[in-house]
Amino acid sequence: MWEEHWPALELFLAMRTQWRVVAGMAGAQHQGIDYTALYGHPKYARLGFDEQDALLAQVQHIEAGALSAMAQQNTPAVQEAEDAKQVTDAIQQRVDFDYQQGMKSLINVRELMNVMELAGGYGDECFVA
Repeated sequence: MWEEHWPALELFLAMRTQWRVVAGMAGAQHQGIDYTALYGHPKYARLGFDEQDALLAQVQHIEAGALSAMAQQNTPAVQEAEDAKQVTDAIQQRVDFDYQQGMKSLINVRELMNVMELAGGYGDECFVA
């Protein structure tokens, strides 16, 4: 590590609890450092404008690398969630298909039998073909 990058690394490590994270069904997604907290941090706020600008650029480079590494770690969880959704969708499609086939068969049987309803009181409204 070069000496001129040490302040940026120290600030980045000081901001380790200041990540913006979105949590969902597929797990947590890190969006980046909360810059509001960064701008108020004493290691940043005490610096002049030019020093702040240079330090911010270095911290953003470190942040980009960290986001890339975290995204690679989250990839298996995202893939697993997508696979589970595909399986669920396939099962639902099969259930819908089986239901539709069953209803078609029921309708076809009734049409083939030419079902007639007998007069009331005879056989307790049973159907005779």
